[in-house]
Amino acid sequence: MDNKNRNSRNLRGQAAISLNESFKSRNLRGQAAMEYLMTYGWAILVIVIVLAVLMFLNPFKAPETCLFQQPGFSCSEAMPQVYTENGQTFISMKLFNKFGQNVKIHKVLCTTAAIGDVQYSWATLPTDTTSIGAGASYTFASIPCVGPSGNQLELNPNSDFKGVVSVWYNFENDPDENIKRQASATLVTTVLQKTTE
Repeated sequence: MDNKNRNSRNLRGQAAISLNESFKSRNLRGQAAMEYLMTYGWAILVIVIVLAVLMFLNPFKAPETCLFQQPGFSCSEAMPQVYTENGQTFISMKLFNKFGQNVKIHKVLCTTAAIGDVQYSWATLPTDTTSIGAGASYTFASIPCVGPSGNQLELNPNSDFKGVVSVWYNFENDPDENIKRQASATLVTTVLQKTTE
């Protein structure tokens, strides 16, 4: 056995190929093609797995929040539920009074309009003027939601709701109840489908 063949047995990979002339260029092209497919195949597989995980977890979706601009009211302890029923969108929410004094609620509004465009005439009257004691809460159920022009809002279940909840109120010791105070919260949540029982 000559020295060249003896050395090719001890060498690995490309070094052994360059010493051994019995390899044809056809075999080398096939090996290069296989290495190319394996390298890029694994990379593509990893990318597909990462994309599948991102689609499942959806990290780009905005978190659900309900946040009043000014202190006094809170709606984040029990997240409001925006839902559709018979083609119309409603909200049910629990409003917490953190003012330290009793408040009278006159109207409540759920809308997709900007805070500056909210109209008192779009709001819904509760069944009666609701009084919420200091530190207490009250649940408003089935308040209709309206669009940016005050029209009935129709959203699809599982879509995102990004809007405003406005409350018109007075403190019990306000001398003139005709001058109403307003508090607004930004609300981001997922629209649910109300199931009939």
